[in-house]
Amino acid sequence: MGESGYCYGVTAFIDLVSFTARTFWESPDSVLRLNTAVMTQIALAVQDFGGYVLGFRGDGVFACFGDPRVQDHRIPAAVAMTACAFALDATRNALNSLLKASGMRPVQVRAGADFGRLDFVRIGSEVASEVNIVGFSANFAAKCEKYAKSWEVVVGEELAQLLPDDDLWRHDKSPKRYTRDEETKSYDFYQVKWSSYIQHVPGIREALDGSPVSAIRY
Repeated sequence: MGESGYCYGVTAFIDLVSFTARTFWESPDSVLRLNTAVMTQIALAVQDFGGYVLGFRGDGVFACFGDPRVQDHRIPAAVAMTACAFALDATRNALNSLLKASGMRPVQVRAGADFGRLDFVRIGSEVASEVNIVGFSANFAAKCEKYAKSWEVVVGEELAQLLPDDDLWRHDKSPKRYTRDEETKSYDFYQVKWSSYIQHVPGIREALDGSPVSAIRY
């Protein structure tokens, strides 16, 4: 209990939009089938791109890309964006087509991500504990996911610095300001043109071949 470790990487939240409303209107059986279908596919997408599933919320997947062996942080940044792009594209097209064919309403997905130091610590009691992820980048990735609308990917400033400028535009609600005592600092966030990453899906999958992101070399 209390043991900890850290790495630098990209954290991403890939989330169903308006899922709470569906739980209000639809039967529990329908909600369970929908949740299982979407969460399973998103988790598989994360793993296919060398990412790690850190946890499941009621309507989303919390994932990490990168580990201590990765020296060039542009690699997990690019892979994370490609994984998010694939998850959104596959959900909007293939998965929603299957849902419609099954008589279910289509779903909408969004994603938020950022880059930074991630500290892992086991918290709880001896009989009930879990590994918790602590750090600004993980918290801000969750905030970015809330800023994103359906079929959008929003990223924090540190991750944006690792991505091509042509793939980004500043979010209209940016920056987020933090004030403590008499000091105020700002932190920008951006929307990502995620469709431009779809073209990289086959190449990254081939390069990884089931391995973690650290397996990619220039």
